[in-house]
Amino acid sequence: MVVSKTIQSTNATANIRYILNDTPHIMNETGHRVLALAQHNVDTDYAGNINALYTAAQFNTIRHTTNKYKFSHKDKKTQSEHLIISFSDKDFDLSDPVGQAKQAMTLISDFMTKQLGPNSQWLAAAQDDNLGHKLHIHVVVNSVNVDGKVLDTSRVKQVGQDGFRNHLNNYLEQNFELVTGRKFVPVTPAKRDYTNATSSKERNMKANRSNAHSWKDDLRSIIDNAMSSNIDMQGFKDQLSSNGVTIVEKPHRIGKNEDGTPKKRTSFHYTYVDERNKQHKSVDFAITKKGSIRGLGENYIPDNIQHQLDLNMKKQNELSGKSTEDDLDSIIDDIEAGLNDAVSAAVAANEQPKPTESSSASMTSEVPVVASSDEVATSIESVNQRRRRNRQERVTAEFERQDGPHMIMQTVSRTKKPINEEEIAKAQNTQKINHNGPSSSSTSSETSSDLEL
Repeated sequence: MVVSKTIQSTNATANIRYILNDTPHIMNETGHRVLALAQHNVDTDYAGNINALYTAAQFNTIRHTTNKYKFSHKDKKTQSEHLIISFSDKDFDLSDPVGQAKQAMTLISDFMTKQLGPNSQWLAAAQDDNLGHKLHIHVVVNSVNVDGKVLDTSRVKQVGQDGFRNHLNNYLEQNFELVTGRKFVPVTPAKRDYTNATSSKERNMKANRSNAHSWKDDLRSIIDNAMSSNIDMQGFKDQLSSNGVTIVEKPHRIGKNEDGTPKKRTSFHYTYVDERNKQHKSVDFAITKKGSIRGLGENYIPDNIQHQLDLNMKKQNELSGKSTEDDLDSIIDDIEAGLNDAVSAAVAANEQPKPTESSSASMTSEVPVVASSDEVATSIESVNQRRRRNRQERVTAEFERQDGPHMIMQTVSRTKKPINEEEIAKAQNTQKINHNGPSSSSTSSETSSDLEL
């Protein structure tokens, strides 16, 4: 298990002297404060040793290569990053302090070179003189690289998925056993709750005053109400605007991708005007390089807000679908109830006792008899057949009365030779056969008599 932290220092020389020349806090088995050393882009002195002042002078020379120092001759305020990496007794029990310190230094020096890059400048010292008597390593990193570029401090930031601590644990899981021959047990830190994160300033204010009320609490309340009352982002923003809250979207850097490019997300910057017409501003949520909390909390970043709005939409759709299903079920139940009542009435009517012959005539005129379903269907079919037959008879009669003689006369008028009565009768008989099929002689004679009239 490894624990690490980062301290920004405004005096690199004091840091270097502390880890190399300071007196031991407690006396160890070896009698020396430093058990192992490692450096990167740092030269030894003429005797081949690491000298505190000579190392500090090299750090100072590199920091003066920046453009800022060339124009203003002012040194950086933060001169170095001081990292402390501490191992547990399960990792190194100090049964062999010097040998185990060298193993730990091999791991840390290789990791620091990979984590900070080949242009970084740092000095590391392994010690075990603390009160807990644990093996730990101090690393002093210059704030400027040897190529004149400022150190990327996100590489030494401890917290976050891309933090120094997570990268170190991942490296030790893969390489610790190769160097020491023992299995590495990583730290599993307790997950902090950032849903409604509060800054140290806000916590101190509430701790010192029992009735203290922060404007951030009012802002959170307004945002919570808007999140629970809307189903889309536009409605959410409109409700916030009506309550004096405006949102500005900006990119927020959260680390680096595997290829080294910046990793960003969209952040909400809230501007809130309270009842006294005083303006307040807050970012949604951020963690500084030192691990401090800024903003309102993780609940108020765009992704989490959109997630809540999607849940509201899903819930509304489910309620709407359930209402429609209830209406359909009610209609179906009514139809089934009506059918059941009709069937019950029909069955009850059919189960009545049949009347006697003596009283059948009187009962027929007074009480209607309910027929069975087959009888009803047969009666309906019979009525339809009669209707079709009557309609056909009416059409035939109308044709014989009007269209038939007229069409025959037109046919006769188009002939060139004289027409006698026999030809007219023959033409009429042919026309009737075409329309109605063969007819009897009686029908032909009746039609002839009609034409004579």
